[in-house]
Amino acid sequence: MNTDNKSLTSRERILQRVRANRPQAVSHPEVPIYSIAGNPLDNFINHVEGFDGRVVEFESREDAIGWLRENVDQSDSALVFSGVDGYVGNVTLDQLPSPADAHRLNVSVGEGLLGIGETGSVLVAPSTFGRMANGLLAENLYLLLDRTKIVDGLQNAYRQMNLATIQYTSLFSGPSATADIEAVHITGAQGPVSLTILLY
Repeated sequence: MNTDNKSLTSRERILQRVRANRPQAVSHPEVPIYSIAGNPLDNFINHVEGFDGRVVEFESREDAIGWLRENVDQSDSALVFSGVDGYVGNVTLDQLPSPADAHRLNVSVGEGLLGIGETGSVLVAPSTFGRMANGLLAENLYLLLDRTKIVDGLQNAYRQMNLATIQYTSLFSGPSATADIEAVHITGAQGPVSLTILLY
């Protein structure tokens, strides 16, 4: 071990070894492609709404951003985080020093990578929120999504993911919900009370 390494903490040394041994290219295992009945866009909207989510359609991304400006409350009592270009919230990542602070957010706005017709899910990378907690713990979640990026099924989404540039992703399928207690449906049990997809 050289003298430079002696000044590193054990965590820093571990991270250094992990980075040095990281593969340069990541290949996908082969997955079968199967057909899914119906139009991917129609399937996507039906599933989002079936999961208590909402879809608002626009002609362009600029129209969707304009809708956010007009419809999202940014009064002094509302904490709004945005991770998308063109729309600014009133809370920055620096004002949320811990992932747990995200539970204070009334609204979080992010951008979806892909929509999945089969499940009504939106594939989201953590970079759109700075950290994933800002999307998972906010009370109300808004996701912009390009309608040309809606694929048939999960297998199609998997094939399009670039594992070399994105460490992980999350699938958002409607607002958080549970029916664990006497089969009573409760929305917002562990995360967002509402999910709105701004489809452009």
